[in-house]
Amino acid sequence: MRKYMSLLKYEAKTIIRDPINIYMLAFPAIILALSAFVFPMIFDSIDPMKGAMLKITMLLLIIIILTFGPFFLAIMATFLLLEHKDEHTLTTIAVTPVGTSGYLKFKLTYTYLMSVVGIIIVLGGTKLLAGDKYSIMGVSFFGSTSPAHIISFAFVSGLSTPALALLQGSLAKNKVEGFAMIKGTGILALVPALMVLETFQGKLQYLLGLFPNFWAIKGMLVNFMPMADSSDLSFPVYLLIGCVYNLILLAVAYRLFLKKAEY
Repeated sequence: MRKYMSLLKYEAKTIIRDPINIYMLAFPAIILALSAFVFPMIFDSIDPMKGAMLKITMLLLIIIILTFGPFFLAIMATFLLLEHKDEHTLTTIAVTPVGTSGYLKFKLTYTYLMSVVGIIIVLGGTKLLAGDKYSIMGVSFFGSTSPAHIISFAFVSGLSTPALALLQGSLAKNKVEGFAMIKGTGILALVPALMVLETFQGKLQYLLGLFPNFWAIKGMLVNFMPMADSSDLSFPVYLLIGCVYNLILLAVAYRLFLKKAEY
């Protein structure tokens, strides 16, 4: 246990050493500020009689809330992994009692837990501070959302953080390549926003299932709007599929990173 506490102190020093990492760490709080105070002002600016426009706007902003917490923590984790590549510190870690594999598991575990906590803070805080603002015709999206829904979503959605970090860390050779790759994956992170289009309603929605963050986000949207579409699955089924899919990607990305890492 002592060796992992020492690693945790080392990781904390590494994170606060780079201002970018501190910004990424604070991003869930930034998302909460947007979702609780800024986004409701956007809703208030839309004529309530324009129900379709209000619904689309609300869904798009909710998808942003559900997406970007794990994504920005994945960026931080990617930079931390690439820093080891740049400084060739994996060689030193490999000969420690923890070993490279143990160190990676430790790093992935704490970044995953950070992601889970961040998601819970964002969704729970939004429900508490502005849940009534996310409503159409008097029906609140957060009205049917319990703490159990938020926590279960957080545990599944958070899996994308270590998976994405490992994948980007294994494919990029340094921070410069990593930054370029992150810009591309940022666009992919918003692919679930296509769910608001009529084209991807019904069974065609499952074309978006190739993207790992689709399943948990779609499950949460179904929880927000239980009678949205007859082709929808239930909230637990979406989360179960998302959990299995992300665990498979995480295992593949973990093996790929160990294979690509330079010791």
